[in-house]
Amino acid sequence: MTDDTTENQTRKPPKRRRTQDERSAATIENLCKTTVELIAEIGFVNVTTTKIARRAGISRGAILHHFDSKADLVKRATALMWSSVVDCAAAISDDHKDGVLDPKDLIDRAWTGLMRDQYVTVSIDMMAAARGDPDLNEHVELWINRMFESYRETAREIFCGTGMSEADAESLMLVLTSTLRGLRVAQMIEPDPDKAEAALATLANLIRARLASEGAS
Repeated sequence: MTDDTTENQTRKPPKRRRTQDERSAATIENLCKTTVELIAEIGFVNVTTTKIARRAGISRGAILHHFDSKADLVKRATALMWSSVVDCAAAISDDHKDGVLDPKDLIDRAWTGLMRDQYVTVSIDMMAAARGDPDLNEHVELWINRMFESYRETAREIFCGTGMSEADAESLMLVLTSTLRGLRVAQMIEPDPDKAEAALATLANLIRARLASEGAS
């Protein structure tokens, strides 16, 4: 009796099998993640469905089951990537608008969330690839505009509470994001984590000084 009771208590419940929809969603997520990784590594023009399938560990036929073409997969993958940037901007707004703005935390989160190296690399590559493709260009412009609007909205939320005007808040965010984007590109050309950290600290000090001057005015 005791042995049976112990066995029943320790026996794990059977693992639930995933539904077809769950398996499809997992496959699409894997394909999108892999596609973004490959664009970052070898560029859009060099990415093929065969390479994506090989990296993702699935058949090329499985890709064609979910997507009509490479372009459709790339658009889905980059949309998910850029939407995560928009979500990150919204999270920064939510965490700072009702409290005291911490410039270092703002810079760190913008660096790792808004301007992650993979995001910057893929964005630059996709903008270049889209120049001769109207359909792809429309997709890229849509998401770039959404990202930039999310930056401006974040600026209004976190800076205007200090007494800054909307125009000044948006200008400050433009300086911040443009500087971080340029720093990412510089790190791609000549990686130097120590110099990057020093630059980020300098930028945080500039933001801190700007906020201090706003409070003193």
